Amino acid sequence: MSHQHDQHHLDRETADRVSVGLVRLVKLLQSLRQHAPRIHPAVDATAYPVLFNLAAEPRRVSALAECVHSDVSTVSRQVSALVGHGLLDKVSDPDDGRAQVVRLSDEGHALLGSIRAQRNEWFRELMDDWTAEEAIDFAAHLERLASALETSRESFAARRPTPPTAAAVPTAGASTTEN
Repeated sequence: MSHQHDQHHLDRETADRVSVGLVRLVKLLQSLRQHAPRIHPAVDATAYPVLFNLAAEPRRVSALAECVHSDVSTVSRQVSALVGHGLLDKVSDPDDGRAQVVRLSDEGHALLGSIRAQRNEWFRELMDDWTAEEAIDFAAHLERLASALETSRESFAARRPTPPTAAAVPTAGASTTEN
């Protein structure tokens, strides 16, 4: 199967292969997340992004929500649960003593280390038949795609079709020319 590739534009077939492959990958990862064994009895995989984002630095809940692409109320509930289990600490914001930031506790750092080690071992097993060069190239391409997605989030949201207005949607039982 030969493809004529413009150096700067993706052909429709390749774009479709990427899109279908990514949707399949996301669905598989979601399925695995639901069935993955818990490393900590009180923490499920949905809280992992919070833990991983706090590894870099303490953050306010609002900033953390933005980092994990979730709403503040959801992240606030996750943070409260993680604080309750001793995995996070709330401390005064050094830039504004009236506000608080959350950070990993010592137990949270230890848990994150266990999660990272288990996940890394799983990926090493999954990619056991890949050459080092293939894995390095894949990681670079994956990082590039993630950066492009991050950059294009706002423009993508602006291109989404708007739902039809109430006036354009027939109500139940209303007569239209089609029925």
